[in-house]
Amino acid sequence: MTQISKLQPQGLHDLRAYQLATQLVHLVYDTTSGFPRTESRLIDQMRGAAVSVLGDIAEGYKRGSIGDYIRFCEIARGSLAEVASYVEFWQERQMVAAEQQAQLLDLHNRSWNTLGALIRSLRQKQADGSWDRTYRAGEEGELYG
Repeated sequence: MTQISKLQPQGLHDLRAYQLATQLVHLVYDTTSGFPRTESRLIDQMRGAAVSVLGDIAEGYKRGSIGDYIRFCEIARGSLAEVASYVEFWQERQMVAAEQQAQLLDLHNRSWNTLGALIRSLRQKQADGSWDRTYRAGEEGELYG
């Protein structure tokens, strides 16, 4: 049996913001898999927003400048806000069981806070000129703790 290795850059997979976004995507897919076919538009929108969070963090991470990295993290945060709006809608329409609702909200909030901390850390590094692309940018130091 052939062993499959992880895609590069490995540092991306170590990022807490990326890990939480990955968990969120899986939870959104699991949650929406139980929705009726009549909700296909909503399912597509929600899944797309969740995947965008993950993809934008990855794209920003791989960009060559800290300004691009910050911009893509901000875009990811916008997609995360979109996810939150759908979760609120589901709550209003009672489309999701209370336990799943709580998991979605908890994971969203942790993702929001972690991504915000990453953005603040990157902005600080941009301001003081300490960004070094040779290590996992934005993951070191107190601001991202």
